[in-house]
Amino acid sequence: MEKKTIVITGSTRGIGNGLAVEFLKAGHQVVINGRDPEKVARAVAKLKDTCSDEVAGVTGSVSDPETHEKLINKAVNTFGKIDIWINNAGIPQPHRKLADIETEDIKAITEINIYGLMLGTRAAIQFMTKQGFGKIFNMEGFGSDGRMMDKLSLYGTTKRAVNYLSKTISNELSGSPVQLGILSPGMVRTEFLDGAREIRTPDEARQFKKVYDILAEDPDVVTKFLVNGILKSTKHYDRIEFLTKERLFVRILKMMLYSGDKK
Repeated sequence: MEKKTIVITGSTRGIGNGLAVEFLKAGHQVVINGRDPEKVARAVAKLKDTCSDEVAGVTGSVSDPETHEKLINKAVNTFGKIDIWINNAGIPQPHRKLADIETEDIKAITEINIYGLMLGTRAAIQFMTKQGFGKIFNMEGFGSDGRMMDKLSLYGTTKRAVNYLSKTISNELSGSPVQLGILSPGMVRTEFLDGAREIRTPDEARQFKKVYDILAEDPDVVTKFLVNGILKSTKHYDRIEFLTKERLFVRILKMMLYSGDKK
């Protein structure tokens, strides 16, 4: 097996950290990233203790172009190359309607979720084009497929941009040795999603719980699936989706049967 080097932004916790765990368990090398130096250091130490020594960390916001340069330099100086780059970093919006969201919050989510995504994609393309190979994957989220939900308009817009940007940039890369695709994890039981449950009104929380109980999956199940798909992917443009229509149908059917048994 050829040992791969993977860069993952926003990976001190949640799905990003779960991806790092699975890549390391599979015998590969990983560079993780986060904005808080203490969290980065703790995450690196834990990964080394539980998975592998072949992990390094870089502190910095993806909204800063220098962070991406630091990630490239760390990966190359430590492991010699970058095979896979995953733009995972993202932040949620305050659970309010757009008219009630502060300007600073609008700026923060667009800087991380859109501007940071663009910077990371550009940096990876520039490096991998010179290197002569590489895969880039961008992380989808709620709104990527155009679905709408009250008080998620801003977050959904940023994730809709992931879909458009990835497809158009993939077209720009036609004929190049660089692959660009999308990761679609569905609903995952992480701190990101659990936090969204806690800030709703009682009625909203009940509605959210119904959806959560049907669709949400444990992070290790999702990340193992995604990592397996990433390593096998050979398409110029690829979309690796966990919560397919078939899987969704089975979950809903099981939920209906379970509800019927309880009556």
